[in-house]
Amino acid sequence: MKALDPGLARSALGVSQSRIRELADIAMSMPGVLRLYFGESNLPTPQFIKDAAIRALEEGYTFYTENAGLPSLRAAIARKYAEIHGVGLDPASRIAVTASGVQALNVSIRTILDPGDEAIVFTPAWPNGSAIVGMCSARALQIPHSLVDGRYAIDFDALEAALSPRTRLLLYTSPSNPLGWVATGADQDR
Repeated sequence: MKALDPGLARSALGVSQSRIRELADIAMSMPGVLRLYFGESNLPTPQFIKDAAIRALEEGYTFYTENAGLPSLRAAIARKYAEIHGVGLDPASRIAVTASGVQALNVSIRTILDPGDEAIVFTPAWPNGSAIVGMCSARALQIPHSLVDGRYAIDFDALEAALSPRTRLLLYTSPSNPLGWVATGADQDR
């Protein structure tokens, strides 16, 4: 009888192992290391969060929700977003709740890119964005930040030179991980 071996998609095989995970695996075996490498606090979960989780379990929030998340949570997110940014969003059509930031990034990128498309990524950058681009069979074009007067900056000339008809996405994080660079208002306006 032939063994079933479906193999992995070529796009998945091209994703290299995370150096962060590699270093974290080493650090986890070392006593006294503060676990800041995953963006995870080394402090215990605050009591009010534990209490809210217990209350949710006791109130029966133990089943699947709507695909985009609980309507009450999406409405609360819309209110907070409007409070912070002064922009109203329809929670039913403009807000989706995911299980993690990586899942949100994955879903977002996959809704934009098709095979053969290009995404421009400011670097150095957290590697997950470029990995997801690659898993879409798209190409991540890396544009390094330049150092200008002791501050990291966007190289707009390199950005404009990288634009092509296949460019569908500009991927950057502000504040940047790992640089700490923050896009200025002028950067965003340009």
